[in-house]
Amino acid sequence: MSKYAWYTKVTDAAHRLTVLSLVGGTLYMAGGLVYTMYTTGTKYEQQVTQKAAEKEAENAQ
Repeated sequence: MSKYAWYTKVTDAAHRLTVLSLVGGTLYMAGGLVYTMYTTGTKYEQQVTQKAAEKEAENAQ
């Protein structure tokens, strides 16, 4: 009697789908967050270095 009832199999499948969806969604959103933070950081860094270079050029004149 190692067979499970049909409702146990359905519940198990629903649970697995829920867990995989949550884990997959979390990984997807974390990846998107890391990508956004990286691109925003590099843009900000370029902006700051460009402003610093412009300030130096103004002070040199």
